[in-house]
Amino acid sequence: MGRRGEISFIVQTIDCIICSPIFRRSLLRVPGVLEVRELPITNRIIVVFDGDRLNAEQLRDEINRVARRGGLGGKIFFPSR
Repeated sequence: MGRRGEISFIVQTIDCIICSPIFRRSLLRVPGVLEVRELPITNRIIVVFDGDRLNAEQLRDEINRVARRGGLGGKIFFPSR
């Protein structure tokens, strides 16, 4: 495994507890994603990835694709660090 990266995003919906499994299942299938952690109280999802296999921009694109496919397009945002 290479260098670890981390990206988090917030789902702006009351049903985040329901949407979390959608993101977990889909993102864990992406080569290079190591871990998906949900924080349902804050509607935040954290994705840990292998930075040698995947970069943050590719991962953001995949997260947005999963959101659109799950009916959550326009309801997620990536907070700045």
